[in-house]
Amino acid sequence: MEQAYMILYTVVLVLLGVALIAALVRAILGPRLADRVMGINMAGTLTILSVLLLSRLLEQDWLLDVALIYAMISFIAVVVLTRIFVTVHLEKKEGKK
Repeated sequence: MEQAYMILYTVVLVLLGVALIAALVRAILGPRLADRVMGINMAGTLTILSVLLLSRLLEQDWLLDVALIYAMISFIAVVVLTRIFVTVHLEKKEGKK
């Protein structure tokens, strides 16, 4: 049974890695700023999931603390990027008037 869990964890980690690469590509290529913010948010979420899965796989409880801290940092980053997005949008809107 332990071997089945190892295979499952490995497959899920590979899938998370592929999804992380796709999210980073979306964050880099855009084309809109909203796509970039969503790509960064998704990359942060997938990183947190990967750390949590590794915590379970390696049986290291301290990785849960790392995931929690990373979640807080990711949340703050998305809030800041959203604030920038709203500011840029309002400036463009005022510039058209």
